[in-house]
Amino acid sequence: MEPLDADSHLKGLWEITSGEAYKEHKSYNPDEVWGFLDCGPFDNPQQMLESGVFQLERNQSAFAIVESITDRLLGVVHLTKDDPKNLNIQMELPIMKPTSDATVEQTEACFLLLDRLFAHGYRRVQLCVDTQDVKGKRLPGRLGFTQEGQLPKHMIVKEANRDSLIYGMLNSDWDKGARGFLFKKLHGANAQKMDATIVAKEEAADDQARQLKEKKEAEAKQQNSEKKA
Repeated sequence: MEPLDADSHLKGLWEITSGEAYKEHKSYNPDEVWGFLDCGPFDNPQQMLESGVFQLERNQSAFAIVESITDRLLGVVHLTKDDPKNLNIQMELPIMKPTSDATVEQTEACFLLLDRLFAHGYRRVQLCVDTQDVKGKRLPGRLGFTQEGQLPKHMIVKEANRDSLIYGMLNSDWDKGARGFLFKKLHGANAQKMDATIVAKEEAADDQARQLKEKKEAEAKQQNSEKKA
């Protein structure tokens, strides 16, 4: 995952989502990528640059999905509706070419983003999906999200009504099993056990550091009280 940057990612992102034949990939209908989004398809990279894909609002961010071995751009995923006060944020469906749907790369990109968000203290991550988006509705289940409700007439997208399904992932869900389930799915049982061991050691180290800090603070407080006495 890399912060989305026009200089590094614009041309490649347009090429893989334009519907045109690209390297080993055949041409396809670009509406397979953009049909349920409020922007696109784009006639050229400049149109994409001027759209919400790159022109982010204050409470939004975007990350390029890049294959680590080949450094090949696979897509982009946006974070929106960032609410630091309540530690909530919305993760949008990744924008990738149709053949990347339901791949390990798509799942791993979402895993890495979720893992970082919860590590930074977010309590809830939301996914919002068009009720007509059959492929999009499969991703929350693969990631371990819970369907929380449906919003009729939630949005107007490309002059059409959109009803939305709301999915949520809580930090408690992530810690109590969702993270381990996804890690095992991506890397296998042995790697999952090793990861669990590493996490347990890190948590123990953090706990020891916290106890030591509390002990030092208590001793300093006691010394100050004795000096005043």
